[in-house]
Amino acid sequence: MSNTGLPAIIDRMSGEFAKALPSTIPAERFVRCVKSTLDANPDLQNLERTSVLASIMKAAQDGLVIDGKEAAIVPFKGKATYIPMVQGLVKKIRQHSKFANLSYGIIYQNEVDTGRFQYVKGDDEYLKHDPIIFGDRGAAIGAYAIVTMDDGTKFRAVLRKDQIEKRLAKGQQGGAKVEWQEEFWLKTAIKAVYKIAPNSGDEAGYLDGVFRADEIEHDADGVVHEPAPMPVQEKPQTRAAAAVKARAEAPLS
Repeated sequence: MSNTGLPAIIDRMSGEFAKALPSTIPAERFVRCVKSTLDANPDLQNLERTSVLASIMKAAQDGLVIDGKEAAIVPFKGKATYIPMVQGLVKKIRQHSKFANLSYGIIYQNEVDTGRFQYVKGDDEYLKHDPIIFGDRGAAIGAYAIVTMDDGTKFRAVLRKDQIEKRLAKGQQGGAKVEWQEEFWLKTAIKAVYKIAPNSGDEAGYLDGVFRADEIEHDADGVVHEPAPMPVQEKPQTRAAAAVKARAEAPLS
């Protein structure tokens, strides 16, 4: 195997990934999952190398493993795009000291018609979902997410199909949004409830960087247009980003 191929470069960057990763994720496991993903999806190795390495580094900084469950890499106009998945968002929210639990689901027409999904607002607000596991669920018409705080307080977000599609119309990952519709619908609901739940103090903006990965937009030519800058990252991440650029620009023999 060439020592300048993408897997070899990833091996050599394991030290930089280790600096960005939280202590709960061994760099060896992270790198192994990345290489397994590349082996299972060889087309990813043909994407622009800088974008692939940058996507891997962003996942490390977010503390998510690229295994198709916590996070994934998908192609977009010849470049790699990093996508946090539902399981990754759930993992990050449950690491927040004030968030005790997160539940979520897709709402189907027949569940509403038969009273198996109910959402009541007011003084005695509640949400009930008895999902249809077997049988005809009908069309997907919405999604919801519920955050339970450490004091038992609950915050709910319920979104209709048109609200979800309007939010998903922004940004990139068009093909992925179709292929993984359920993932993106759930992520949209999770983002919505996160924004209304109390999130202050030292953990303010705890998941903003993770959600930001879905908000980067591209024009028709694939030019990146990023949203407003986030606060400056810590030095280990800055050095790691510089390492990504240096590795990507290293000449191939």
